[in-house]
Amino acid sequence: MYKVNFIIGTLSGGGAERAISNLSLNLNADTKKKIILFGKNSKISYPYEGEIIFLDKLNLNKMYKKIFAFFLRLSNLSKLKKDDPLMVNISFLEYPNLLNILTKKYGKTIISVRNHMSSKHSRGLKSLFWNSTIKYIYPHADLIIAVSNDIKRDLITNYKIPEKKIMVIYNSYDINLIEKDSLASIPEEYVHIYKKPVIITAGRLNKQKGHEHLIKVFYNLIKENKDANLVLLGEGKEKEKLKNLVKTLNIDQNVFFLGFQENPHNFIAKSEAFVMTSLFEGFPNALAEAMACKTPIISTDCPSGPREILAPNEIDEKEIDYKNLKERYGILIPTFSNTESNENYNLNYEEKFLLDKIRFLLDNPNVKHYFSEKSWLRIQDFDIKSIKEQWESIIE
Repeated sequence: MYKVNFIIGTLSGGGAERAISNLSLNLNADTKKKIILFGKNSKISYPYEGEIIFLDKLNLNKMYKKIFAFFLRLSNLSKLKKDDPLMVNISFLEYPNLLNILTKKYGKTIISVRNHMSSKHSRGLKSLFWNSTIKYIYPHADLIIAVSNDIKRDLITNYKIPEKKIMVIYNSYDINLIEKDSLASIPEEYVHIYKKPVIITAGRLNKQKGHEHLIKVFYNLIKENKDANLVLLGEGKEKEKLKNLVKTLNIDQNVFFLGFQENPHNFIAKSEAFVMTSLFEGFPNALAEAMACKTPIISTDCPSGPREILAPNEIDEKEIDYKNLKERYGILIPTFSNTESNENYNLNYEEKFLLDKIRFLLDNPNVKHYFSEKSWLRIQDFDIKSIKEQWESIIE
């Protein structure tokens, strides 16, 4: 019997959380699994298999409480590991990774890096802390799992982490389950939205995801008298700001914030296109799951993940031709160079490019069908059945 601790803050929304859910459900049945959580958010949004353990349920609204909680969590996690030193300890995201490495005395320590770190931590004192942590503390893990080759390159080039410490394991998906979920009916309260063609996106509503650009582009699409709706799935701290932007643009009759949906796949499957406007990623779960829904993809060519998924033959190219759609599994667009939206709502070059590609899909059913088939073909490479074997090889 193999024993695994999955260490993360919460199982409430998010790509890393879904990855733990998938792993816990699909690893060999004789693997003993514990999922270690902490913090005030005790809501469980994803299915899982194993024992849930909370290090604490503290509400950290003051700095001194955060400092206290950090050392409390170190102590509690160390005790858990000491009680069963044969456990393999796998953590996801920066804070849990730090806790995992600092308590590495017991068991095997594996950390998962799920974002392009030099893009995520590019400014501010907080970024200085995390960049130092990644450079000087991450190498002490027994193994670092990067979810894309671009993340691996980033860790080697910008943080000087030895290549031998890093292994690439792509995110994986229960494709059969997603396909089944995608066939479900839309809840009655949302059926009216789908009486028009729907452009959809999903993910946390934060600056990283670039939703402001998508809303601006959609506003210009509506100005062209295109009859369509925009659906945003997810929650986040930018939600009110984005809703205010929609109201200012007077497109609130066409833009719908549907929050976190336990089954997002039926919404995505019934949409004309899934659009991802992220400024940076790791290996975007939402994009991959949309492909499992057989939905055409339009995505920024941000670091990292989208190009590895949609244009795997071009991952080593410094520059690619975004107008070339041949041999791609979706439509790549240039990443937004100006991360802040202009108040006059005029489109920049990248936003105009996105508008053109959305219009192109809406106006050409044959193109939509082509990229729907391409989505389904490509996602087979990331089926949980094949990728779970890579995880099992490092757990054994």
